[in-house]
Amino acid sequence: MKLRLLFALVAAAAMMTVVGCNDDDKNVESARTTIERYLTSSHSPRLIPESEVANSIVYNPPFYEKLNQDLYRYIATYYDQGRQERDQVEWGDQVELRVTAYVFSGSTPNISAVYYTNEQSVIESLAKGGLDTQYWTTEPMVVKLGETNIIKGVEESLLGCREGDRVEAYMTSKLAYDDKAIGIVKKEASVLWVYTIEKLTR
Repeated sequence: MKLRLLFALVAAAAMMTVVGCNDDDKNVESARTTIERYLTSSHSPRLIPESEVANSIVYNPPFYEKLNQDLYRYIATYYDQGRQERDQVEWGDQVELRVTAYVFSGSTPNISAVYYTNEQSVIESLAKGGLDTQYWTTEPMVVKLGETNIIKGVEESLLGCREGDRVEAYMTSKLAYDDKAIGIVKKEASVLWVYTIEKLTR
């Protein structure tokens, strides 16, 4: 009897684990769909996937890159004159970033979704809204790829960018905070980092 009960408990626990995993998979898949739908319909400018650029009838069409299944990148400065001559970010480089990070829910981010920034204008807007910003800094965020403790999606989005680039990096919770709640970032939330690479040092 005890052995039978033990088997039943083990089976129930396994079933709960499978159900939990399936729910997690569904949440992440839904987040991916939400990001792609936003980029191709609501984003300004409206973007196409990188795979469709070659067949586009538009000159220099704005596009997004799907760096992996949980990370999407739009480089607003991609077609800027002289960009290809600027240094490209590689593993081990140090970059200085001007950044605003948002909780991303599928619509155009607004000031209420900001959970981190070092941009003066954004800090001023947050302060006007009643947020205590006395400890917020406008110093550039310094990131050394491979050494700085930063969420994986941001680090991966930097690779291949160039000094001076203005970047939007959209990531699901898998490459952000996973199942942790950080401030206004809820568990399993997608996030958006909008940053400018102000300086690159080798």
